[in-house]
Amino acid sequence: FSEADSMTFSIKVYDDCAVVSIVTNAGSHGTHVASIVAAHDPANAHHNGLAPGAQIVSVKIGDSRMGSMETGCGLVRGLIAAIQHKCHLINLSYGEATAT
Repeated sequence: FSEADSMTFSIKVYDDCAVVSIVTNAGSHGTHVASIVAAHDPANAHHNGLAPGAQIVSVKIGDSRMGSMETGCGLVRGLIAAIQHKCHLINLSYGEATAT
């Protein structure tokens, strides 16, 4: 992987620099699950997922300030990104910790 692939945050600037969004990763559960589904091992087909070689678009919907809890705004942005990237299938993987 390149140095850019190791980046643990992203920055997006809106409204002529009036709003700056800094996003950090609070967890990678959804990407992990999608990667299992898209697993492709040409040498060992029994290691393949249900959709071997599928391309993955990972979109953060959780707010790190709230323990990665999803927000309505995050869900809408995620759906917009899926539409813009012409995704054929969407895995919504989110949730909160349960009380013990």
